[in-house]
Amino acid sequence: MFTSNEREQICTKLVSATRQDMRIIGAAHLGSRALGREDAWSDIDLALSLDPQSQFEAVIGDWTSRLYTEHDAVAHYDVRHGETLYRVFLLRNTLQVDISFWPAEEFRASAQSSS
Repeated sequence: MFTSNEREQICTKLVSATRQDMRIIGAAHLGSRALGREDAWSDIDLALSLDPQSQFEAVIGDWTSRLYTEHDAVAHYDVRHGETLYRVFLLRNTLQVDISFWPAEEFRASAQSSS
């Protein structure tokens, strides 16, 4: 089972990686972290806006490799919604990391329910 400290370290590394990857032009936390409601069981939800000039599949492939080699992912599955890909990773320590890859033209804030 992961600890809150492990989750924070992984999240920090992922955010740092977004700043180094020039193909990513925007990033945002989603889920409980974005709402200020993280608890001991919370996962990491990160949305990435991709540069229109980048190779969408190459970016996804590189980030998938990163999760397996640097963060000990053991499995992943995909959910698509339009042009957006949600790739859900399960790490060996049981932490779930959800990374969504968004075309730049669809990356924007949306209304959230307060419930």
